[in-house]
Amino acid sequence: MIETCDPAIYSNTFISAVQPERIDLTVSEWADQFRMLSSKASPIPGRWQTSRTPYLKEVMDALSPQSPCKKVVAMFASQTGKSESGFNWIGYNIAVAPGPMLMVQPTTEMVKKVVHQRLNPVI
Repeated sequence: MIETCDPAIYSNTFISAVQPERIDLTVSEWADQFRMLSSKASPIPGRWQTSRTPYLKEVMDALSPQSPCKKVVAMFASQTGKSESGFNWIGYNIAVAPGPMLMVQPTTEMVKKVVHQRLNPVI
């Protein structure tokens, strides 16, 4: 007697094997676990700690896929971590929720500087 298998078993197994693993982390949780700050990015290099800048947690978590927010606007003083929270979001998307992203800078020279000094260490 020849046994037949349900074809859905094969397709479901294949689909689960090739789909990226979804990690249910917010951007701030991901940053706390995986983000390392370079000496160029921070006077305190090492692991990112959201507890050092608790006012950024809400902004980063609003950028998480599980957030109901469709638009996030942050108005802070200069040099308070806005760019670093944006880099956390970029790192999160690369690691957890891949998709197209666009980062805009005012000049080509600024793009080169930001990519070399700030974005490459995140990646």
